Amino acid sequence: MLSRLSIGLRTALAAGLAALLLLGGGAWWLRGHMYDAQLQATDAEAKYQAREIARGFTHGQQFAGSDLLPYIILDKDGQLVSLGGPLATQHLTGLLPPPAPPRAPENWQPAGGRITIGPTGPTAADHYSGRTFTAMGSWSMYYRAADTSGPTKPLLGPITVYVLATPFAAEASLRTVDAVLLAGVPAAALLVALVAWATTSRALRPVEAIRAELAEIGEHRLDRRVPVPRSGDEISRMARTTNATLDRLERSAVQQQRFVADASHELRSPIAALRTNLEVSLAHPERTDWPAATREALTSVERLQQLTEDLLFLARNTHPATAGQPTIVDLSAVLRELADQYRPVLDARLTLRVDVPEAVLVHGSRIPLHRLVRNLLDNAQRYAEEEIVLATRQAGHRCLLEVRDDGPGVPPAEHERIFEPFTRLDEARSRDAGGSGLGLAITADIATRHGGTVRVAPSQRGARFVLELPAAVRHGPAEPPGQDGHKALRAFPEV
Repeated sequence: MLSRLSIGLRTALAAGLAALLLLGGGAWWLRGHMYDAQLQATDAEAKYQAREIARGFTHGQQFAGSDLLPYIILDKDGQLVSLGGPLATQHLTGLLPPPAPPRAPENWQPAGGRITIGPTGPTAADHYSGRTFTAMGSWSMYYRAADTSGPTKPLLGPITVYVLATPFAAEASLRTVDAVLLAGVPAAALLVALVAWATTSRALRPVEAIRAELAEIGEHRLDRRVPVPRSGDEISRMARTTNATLDRLERSAVQQQRFVADASHELRSPIAALRTNLEVSLAHPERTDWPAATREALTSVERLQQLTEDLLFLARNTHPATAGQPTIVDLSAVLRELADQYRPVLDARLTLRVDVPEAVLVHGSRIPLHRLVRNLLDNAQRYAEEEIVLATRQAGHRCLLEVRDDGPGVPPAEHERIFEPFTRLDEARSRDAGGSGLGLAITADIATRHGGTVRVAPSQRGARFVLELPAAVRHGPAEPPGQDGHKALRAFPEV
């Protein structure tokens, strides 16, 4: 039930309940402390009054007044001699407290006794009638009567004075404070709950604005952003983080839309060529060169298959380079192997030069690294005029791989954009109708998955692509190259 309430109401209820418990406990402690303090003050007053009454009675003085505490005087035999103070119109019921023991010092203090007061008539004080009090603060001293002709029997020997410490003052103070506490504690708890509700509601107002704005943001409205409070607190940081997430979502959506549009455009060309070829062949079967038509159709299908594989590679969430046991790959061996594969199929005008040391070791997987270098070689082969250079070396904790050509090069403004999917330069479109524009995007993806980078470096002539990968320390033999570069890999411990 409480979970269905708003955060403001739940916070207000929790704060009000906590305040009620704390204030109630504090009020109970304060009440008891005041009562005990008042009783202690009454005890001290009773002791002082007992000394003064005993001292005055010894000298024949009688004390009277409405401000005196009730007291009784006993003779040496424990018989009642006199009642004083508010007890003048009262009588005692029950047993009297004992007299002072023989040879007791004048400052003798009893352990206290119980005195029960009973009314003597209609003038009896109601707040004394029928109540029992503790006799405290007594004093004992000797009294010898000088006048034996009076109506009162002369006293010889010690007398005992008992002053009753009444709780009336303590009870009166409690009645005063109880009225304040009974009204003040619930009122204070209610005030705390209201303040908590108002504060929480005000603090959550920006959250509600953020929620409302997020509810309005749909698939086609990713350009909107949530309001950022000026407070600089956690909510404003959450709003900035939300806007940053929306920025990434918008960029991802734009890239996805562009990717889908470009992929559709690239797939349309081979599909259209294949359909046209088949329609013409079927429309004029007697004039169709079926072997040639079949080769053209096969070429279109191969292009479709390669384009589909490239798209699946870019859309895949995981990659062999990031799965399984880490391996060590020798880049020098990869370059020599690919050079041996490319030399027989290169144009006669092109020269492939390899400049590699004995071994350059990196962590990764041979299959994607083969594809990375192959993509760079394919790109250089398209634009090179006379020479392609493959080189690799180790510089500290990094391994560098370069693929250079002497072609037209890449304009500086295109150095970053050329690694985006389906990006092809104008000259590339005229020189290479079969390119899909995904090779360099796949190259950048493989480099990133291996913890490295690929970039277009400055060059005096042609294009110069530089790949940087973390170097590996070999704890065993490097993975032997296979004939096609796709042989199973041997695992090495990660450095």
